[in-house]
Amino acid sequence: MTDVYYMWRLAEAAQQTDLLEGFLATRSRHEDGPAVRDDPAECARAAREAVAAGRLREALDRVDELREHAARWAGHPHHPGEPAADEYDARVWDYAKDMLRAELPAAEANLSTTRGILWELGFRRREICARPEADARARADAHYLAGRGVMAVEIGHLGAARRELRRLRALAEKHTGDDGG
Repeated sequence: MTDVYYMWRLAEAAQQTDLLEGFLATRSRHEDGPAVRDDPAECARAAREAVAAGRLREALDRVDELREHAARWAGHPHHPGEPAADEYDARVWDYAKDMLRAELPAAEANLSTTRGILWELGFRRREICARPEADARARADAHYLAGRGVMAVEIGHLGAARRELRRLRALAEKHTGDDGG
């Protein structure tokens, strides 16, 4: 499997390319600044090609060029700016999921199986957190295991999702079986 950090960086380049190209497309009708070196649409096309070919350095260089184009409108109310770290990661995660899904073999499960796994992950997490005898550590573990399971489903790795669900069930049994209820 591809190095995950490398894939994450490619996903960053793809996300930034789409974001900046979209903003710059709205500004192309309002060209009133200095002459630009390259056409932003051509720059975005080259960035996408670099991402598709796995040429990270080239893709990041093209993203930097797109940022230079966008910097001319830094005060514009629709300028993408810099999001907070968690917002940025959430945006990139959607791109990374698509790339990771492409790396995995086709899922053998249908939509109802996937929904069932997601439903039970949420149910078991809530079940553990609602128990008065579950301490802060058990609640944190429940959130963590459910989150890992959901992430595995999101990238299409159902085997990993089932493993996390088994771990979550074991934790639930430990904290719900104490009083016989």
